[in-house]
Amino acid sequence: MSERAAAASDDRVVVGEERASPLELFFDLVFVFALTQVARVIAADPSFGGFARAAVLLAALWYAWICFAWLTNSVDLEDTIERVGVLLGAGASFLVALAVPAALSEDVWLFVGAYFALRVLHVALYTYGLRDDRHARAAILRLAPTFIVGPALLFALPWVAEDWRLVILVAALAVDVSSPYLAGVSGFRVRAGHFAERFSLFVILTLGETAIAIGTAAQRQGISAAETGAAALAFALAVTLWWAYFDIVALAAEERLSRAQSAERAVLARDAYTYIHYLLVAGVVVFAYGCMQMVTAATEQMTTAGSVALCGGVALYQLGHSMFRLRMTRSYGVHHLAAAAASLALLAAAPQLPAILCGGLLGAIVLAALAWERYELRDLRRRLHTRAGLAT
Repeated sequence: MSERAAAASDDRVVVGEERASPLELFFDLVFVFALTQVARVIAADPSFGGFARAAVLLAALWYAWICFAWLTNSVDLEDTIERVGVLLGAGASFLVALAVPAALSEDVWLFVGAYFALRVLHVALYTYGLRDDRHARAAILRLAPTFIVGPALLFALPWVAEDWRLVILVAALAVDVSSPYLAGVSGFRVRAGHFAERFSLFVILTLGETAIAIGTAAQRQGISAAETGAAALAFALAVTLWWAYFDIVALAAEERLSRAQSAERAVLARDAYTYIHYLLVAGVVVFAYGCMQMVTAATEQMTTAGSVALCGGVALYQLGHSMFRLRMTRSYGVHHLAAAAASLALLAAAPQLPAILCGGLLGAIVLAALAWERYELRDLRRRLHTRAGLAT
């Protein structure tokens, strides 16, 4: 198949196709552990500094996953070298995740070494996998220097005082993450169905980590009536976040990505998925810690950190939805913005409320936003569900 024919084939994507392979799912499962480790960072230090470290470490993990999501969207995973390389990447990701709780202290060498190996492996696999596609290979080689230099800057971490390590990590990430925006993504081809599905699966994994956190907190407290009720409410809140993404948003975004021509599709994939989805994932991770605190407190008041995580996590998630919709459809999700604002307003009173009451009010806010969205987009929802073969 010629390069031109391949590009044309890539533009004809059927919405709803599921193409994620078992190898990709295995790779993604490593990041469930990584997300749990990020939650440990917050739990160990629920201060502003702890939240900041968790946010930056999550960004590093997220971008590493992003790079492999683009890779596996572009190369043949039946190739033995690619398959073994992705498995090695899963192993390196596991080592990175092991180091996360002390990544900026005693485990800094493990974190830096494993992360650098992971990113170099990504570039090598990409270059090898696109060896027969001149234009796509040129695209990855254009970004390769910053993909290597950014992680290489992390080798300065062990040699500086701990107080400066977070600053250096942020600077290295800025070099790394900004390169697709500054250099552009022309030449990259995106299979829309597969690409959107990978991100949908990652959202599910993130919500799955939330369920694990809720269950762990409930078992730790003992299965009393109050803790059981708080755990059930926390799980119900997680369900509303799942619904907010998968009822309309995921289907509409995949359809929009599929309609875009090759060049525009790559830009949308970069902006809406690579960058904006971080807000969704970060919101859920922070929310998971808030759920743990809600279950722990149950009928008593939550700590300030727990209140910030619970209400702030939902607000960040809703803000991410609003930005995602704006980038994909050039329309504003007013209900998302309203839900984010209401969640932040609730935060002001949350430390004075019983945890379970705070969770109930937060659930009412999210349900109201879902009802608003379903009414506003009822015709679009019906069409998308019919096209995807889902019940309306």
